[in-house]
Amino acid sequence: MITKLVNWFEEITRQEIQSGQGNSQEVATAVILYELMRADGEFTDQEQEAYEQVLRCHFSLGESQLSELLNLTKDKAAEATDFAQFTRVINDVSSGEQKRGIIDGLWKIAYADSVLDPEEEYLIRKIADLLYIPHSQFIKSKLDAAGQL
Repeated sequence: MITKLVNWFEEITRQEIQSGQGNSQEVATAVILYELMRADGEFTDQEQEAYEQVLRCHFSLGESQLSELLNLTKDKAAEATDFAQFTRVINDVSSGEQKRGIIDGLWKIAYADSVLDPEEEYLIRKIADLLYIPHSQFIKSKLDAAGQL
């Protein structure tokens, strides 16, 4: 009986992910990165370029996969009410090193236009807290990204 229930639940979860209703690690990460671009109210070409580059490198995506992920991300971001639904997915499947990579990517996007907006820094701090990134790593990641300017 319990086995049937577990199998049913796994099947429903798999179907949701395949239909785009669930959040995969890639989608969760892409939405968080996308939300950072929206934080200051300006979508610059430099930020968009950095966003796509971070996704390409972080997940080793081809152009068609990246295009599909970008389209799905906009829909998911429009439906989102908070970041917890996305950070929960990341926390469940990612190592500390992978989560640090996400924070590094956020800083790269924030500094892409050479202007760090206070809203961007606040959002990165909030996401770092939700991903259980220690403050020392948050600061180190910020300094590394600022040093690459």
